[in-house]
Amino acid sequence: MKVKSVLTIAGSDSGGGAGIQQDLKVFSSFRLHGTSVLTAITAQNTLGVQKVFVLPVEIIEEQIDSVMNDLRPVAVKTGMLPTREIIKLVYRKISEYNIEKLIVDPVMVSTSKDKLVTENILKVLKKLISLSTLCTPNIKEVEILSGIKIRDLKGMEIAAKKIGNCVVKGGHLNFTDILHYNGKQYRFESKIKWKGQIHGTGCAFASAITAGLANGLGVVESVRNAKEFMDSIICRNFSIGSGLPITDTSCIRLGRHYMNEGKYGVIENIEMAMLRFINEINSYKLVPQVGINIAMGLPDSKGIEDVAGISGRLVRDEKRIVPVGTIEFGGSSHMGRVVLTVMKFDPEKRAAMNIRLSDEILNACRKLNLKISDFDRDDQPEDMKTMEWGTSHSIKKIGSVPDVIYDKGGLGKEAMIRILGKNALDVVDTAIRIANLLGD
Repeated sequence: MKVKSVLTIAGSDSGGGAGIQQDLKVFSSFRLHGTSVLTAITAQNTLGVQKVFVLPVEIIEEQIDSVMNDLRPVAVKTGMLPTREIIKLVYRKISEYNIEKLIVDPVMVSTSKDKLVTENILKVLKKLISLSTLCTPNIKEVEILSGIKIRDLKGMEIAAKKIGNCVVKGGHLNFTDILHYNGKQYRFESKIKWKGQIHGTGCAFASAITAGLANGLGVVESVRNAKEFMDSIICRNFSIGSGLPITDTSCIRLGRHYMNEGKYGVIENIEMAMLRFINEINSYKLVPQVGINIAMGLPDSKGIEDVAGISGRLVRDEKRIVPVGTIEFGGSSHMGRVVLTVMKFDPEKRAAMNIRLSDEILNACRKLNLKISDFDRDDQPEDMKTMEWGTSHSIKKIGSVPDVIYDKGGLGKEAMIRILGKNALDVVDTAIRIANLLGD
């Protein structure tokens, strides 16, 4: 596979949440090699920008030439360009190297309200924007570029039309972005509504659009993909400093972030359980063909929306386990129904996970003195769902909630074991004990 390179020309964020550092992480997420040209060094953290040092134009030019003459990036994204001289240089170099895919993120004010330009650069910035495929201003930057005060979606659309080809980022207003491209306008609404601000979203969004273009997508599709990417990394944001939380562009977290303390605790429990299971050397021996899911419910769970699970699965890759998807409430209806059924009999047991069934694994369960029950899919009433009926039938069969419920499968249905417990860590600990009794 031929690896493509992309270039970001921007400032450095010492806190790692925005700027060059953020851009490079996003490029890697899209399987692109990121290159960089630093324009300024900021003393910056989650609380804001403490100091800015602008690099000499000469060294910026040398950086651009070094990257362009050897690595030949297929797309370029600009961020913090703090002086007129630097913008003029970038304009000249973009023209000189005939860059066709250019995203200009007109960074003027950071999320924490810090001004990141040292003088009036509007005229030369608009000249650079005229070369771009798209520019990606936030609401404040749109108001500066268009001279129009933004209060609603209509105002965003009017301002976008005045600016030209651009994406007006609405995260600070209504969670809807407006794309104006070649005379047409498109709306992209967020699937999540996040209260408060998150550091690095503007840089990440512009970089994700750049990555889409670099990978051969059209403008509209690049913006759509970038919007979906943003929803994903925002819902997994994390707080690492004393100020604003940071977007998870590096997939550090496995679970979605919830403000509700109860939901956050459940997500965290599943996340810790997943990491423990993934890092256990023998865990791969338990993975069925359909993959593993782990689910855990709130204490007062009433429906699937009260049970968190993996939106994808834990899948096997040779002798390791790879997580696919995000931990979120309503993430797994299959295992969610198991949890809800078990909680009707014992509210203290709020978690379940599935593993593959084999004689060796079943014998390991017996060696551990686990309480076991089972059901036969052939006995299932036609008007009932398998997981509710099978779980309920297995519990009634032995008069209490077992540690393990299994079935031998059926037509198109893989044989499976479900481990039940008080929480996700509890069921994973049981699974690891089982795995460690298995041979090669």
